[in-house]
Amino acid sequence: MADAPGTPAAGRTARLLIRLDRAAHRPWFLPAVAVFPLGDYALPVLPNQVLLTGLSALRPRRWRAIALTFVIASALGAFLVATAVRAVGPRLLEAVGPVLGGAGELREAGGFVTEYGALAVAVLALLPWTPRAAVLVCALAGVPPWSIGVAVLVGRPLPVALLAAAGARAPRLLRRFRRIDRVLTEAEALRTAAGPGPARVSTGMPTVA
Repeated sequence: MADAPGTPAAGRTARLLIRLDRAAHRPWFLPAVAVFPLGDYALPVLPNQVLLTGLSALRPRRWRAIALTFVIASALGAFLVATAVRAVGPRLLEAVGPVLGGAGELREAGGFVTEYGALAVAVLALLPWTPRAAVLVCALAGVPPWSIGVAVLVGRPLPVALLAAAGARAPRLLRRFRRIDRVLTEAEALRTAAGPGPARVSTGMPTVA
């Protein structure tokens, strides 16, 4: 469910977005950004799509680097999760299953993934969200972790690049999505309250030249 305007969740996401934006010229900026898609398999509550589009809108000249970071981190996360599942097996699935959407989501993905293996992961990776259930089912079915990681690496560039490019080149279009608009509105308020910063170009939301 989308965050209502002024909710703590929207405020937390906006503050995180501003902190990352202000660190954009630090050498640890991209590694810090990578933490979110990397951890998305274990913590699906992370606002990855909002962060991806928001950071690309705030840093339009770096949208390609941000998108590439998300793609590589997502593939690495899939590899690590698949490796852990292969090592620990059903016990790990019982522990993290409720976090990942429960048995229903896993059963729904199971038939398609079991039939097509890593190819199914690559197809599901074309969707805007992370293919968590598909990665788990594939790992439990015995597909090698490196094959799962490559499948995610093949599928993720298209949706990630589209979201990042939309953030960088069409920020006004993003405001049609209520959740993104709410977070960006909170971010604008936080930036205004913090006072003037580096020179920025107005594109319907705060961006950096």
